[in-house]
Amino acid sequence: MNILRFLFWKAVLLLIVLVGVTTLMFFLTRATGDPAVLMSPPEASDAVIEATRQRLGLDRPLLVQFWETLVNTFTLDWGSSYALGSEVRPLVMDRLVPSLSLVVPALVLAAALAGVIGTYAALHQADVRGRFLMGAAFVLDGIPYFLIALVLVLVLAIQMGVLPATGGDGGVALVIPIAVLTIQGFATLSRLTRGQLIDSLSQGPVTMAKSKGLPARTVLFQHAVPLALPPLIAYLGILFSFMIGSLLILESMLNYPGLGQLLVRAVNQRDFPIVQAAVIVIAVLITLVNIVMDTIVRVLDPRLRTKVS
Repeated sequence: MNILRFLFWKAVLLLIVLVGVTTLMFFLTRATGDPAVLMSPPEASDAVIEATRQRLGLDRPLLVQFWETLVNTFTLDWGSSYALGSEVRPLVMDRLVPSLSLVVPALVLAAALAGVIGTYAALHQADVRGRFLMGAAFVLDGIPYFLIALVLVLVLAIQMGVLPATGGDGGVALVIPIAVLTIQGFATLSRLTRGQLIDSLSQGPVTMAKSKGLPARTVLFQHAVPLALPPLIAYLGILFSFMIGSLLILESMLNYPGLGQLLVRAVNQRDFPIVQAAVIVIAVLITLVNIVMDTIVRVLDPRLRTKVS
C-alpha cells in the first residue's frame, strides 16, 4: 500500500511537471520574438507579415493559444512545424530514438565501469593503483564533456581516421558520442561508488558479518553492496538527466540527428511547436526515469517503505 501511495504522488508530480513545463515554455517562447517576422522576407510589408501570422495561428488571443496548447499537450497533438510544415509529433519521436541510442548504452557502460573501478578503489584505499584510479576519475570529472568530444574527434577521426568526425551511418557514428557520455558519467559515479562502499564497509551489519568469519566476497556482495546500492541507483536518475542535457551541445557538435540537435535548430528558427514538444518530451522522460529509480530505491531500502513520498 505504501508503494501504491508513493506511485500515486509521483503520478501527481508528473502531472504538475507536464502542466508547469507546458506553461513555462509557452510564455518563454513567445517572449523571444515573433516567428512571423523571422519567416517573412526582410522587405516584407506589414500585410505579408500579418498574413503569415494568421497562417501560423498567432493572430488569436494569447490565452486562447495557451489553452489550446495545454489541451493538445495531453493528446500529444503539438500541431505542425512553422519552418518545416510537417507534423511535430513524428518529428520529435523520430529524433528521440537516436538520442536514447546514445544515452542508454552510455548510462549502462558508465554504471558498469564505475562499479568495477569504485569497488576496487574502496577495497584498496591505501594502494597506489586505487589512488591513481580515483585521481584519474577526479581529473576526468573536471574536464568539460565538449572538450573530451573535441579530443576524441581529433585523435580517432582526424589523426587515426578510424571513425567519422561528424554524422555518418551505422554503429560507428555512435562510438564517439557514447564514449563522451560514458566518460562524463563514470568519472563522477566511480567516486560516488567508492565513497558509498567505504561508508557501508564500516557499518554495523558489515562489521558483524566480518566478525563471523564470512568470506570477503560474501561480506562485500551480500552485505556491503546492498547497503551502498540505493544512493547509487538514485544518482543514475540524475546522471540520466545530465546526459540528456549534454546532447543539446554534443549532437550539434557532431552533427548527430537526435532530439538535441532538432531542439537547438528549432530555437534558432523560433519554431514554437517543435521547441515546446521537445522540451516537454525531455522533461517527462527525465521525470519518469527518476520515478523509476526512486521506486527501485524504495523497494531495495526497507527504511524508506514507511514513508509516504
